[in-house]
Amino acid sequence: MEDYRGELEEQLKVINNLVDRVRKNNIRLEEVPDYLIRVNKSNGCYQYHLVNKQTNEKKYVKSKEVPNLKKIAQKQYNQKVYEELLKMKSSLEIFLKNYDVNKIDQLYNKMSEGRKRLINPIIETDEIYINNWLEDEYETMTFFGETEFYTNKGVRVRSKSELIIANFLEEFAIPYKYEKPIILKGMGQVRPDFICLNTRIRKEYLWEHFGMMDDADYANKNVIKLNAYHQNGFYPGKNMITSFETSKQSISSRIIKNIIQQYLC
Repeated sequence: MEDYRGELEEQLKVINNLVDRVRKNNIRLEEVPDYLIRVNKSNGCYQYHLVNKQTNEKKYVKSKEVPNLKKIAQKQYNQKVYEELLKMKSSLEIFLKNYDVNKIDQLYNKMSEGRKRLINPIIETDEIYINNWLEDEYETMTFFGETEFYTNKGVRVRSKSELIIANFLEEFAIPYKYEKPIILKGMGQVRPDFICLNTRIRKEYLWEHFGMMDDADYANKNVIKLNAYHQNGFYPGKNMITSFETSKQSISSRIIKNIIQQYLC
């Protein structure tokens, strides 16, 4: 189950900032009279009345006096917003205090191994989920005399750049499938360099590394491929990762590491 604590805590920060902002605005409006404003419409025109809260006395506001109502109306609006923000703040703080998605996993993980064998967990544990994801079988592409590059875990890849990426994926314990085929409408079968799994949110990312972008034919071919990805719903930063290099600008280990930490950890 995806953990939304980070997003909820960010929302709470936004609410707290708004509470402070409205409180400061209210301080500036403390001297504004605390009247009620009644609004009616007659013959297509708005009419305003001020109502004294204590006496319920109602006073008609002339047209030239309407601009003076703005501070009174703003004060009333601010107070209502302030009250709602405080309710939201309180509700969110209470919810966060009790919010822990890991409790569901813990119910299963704390069981004895013997009991676990009797149960199918409602939510697959990370271990089960990852194992099932990796068990997806597919036919690998043949290597034809390429230089042999093997990752630290023994996976063969086609280039030194892919080796750097794959070794970082393995270092960060990111499950991946190398050159698994997928079908793109309008192009047919393609094989992304890597299909990676963010285990924290259980989301797949395609990763394409473009290694000869200063070669015109290579660049044109892969622009067509990128457009096909976009037309099939794959977008960099959303569900796809792209990295690039040229003959003069080689792959950056620091950038690759940052990309993995940003999208896959």
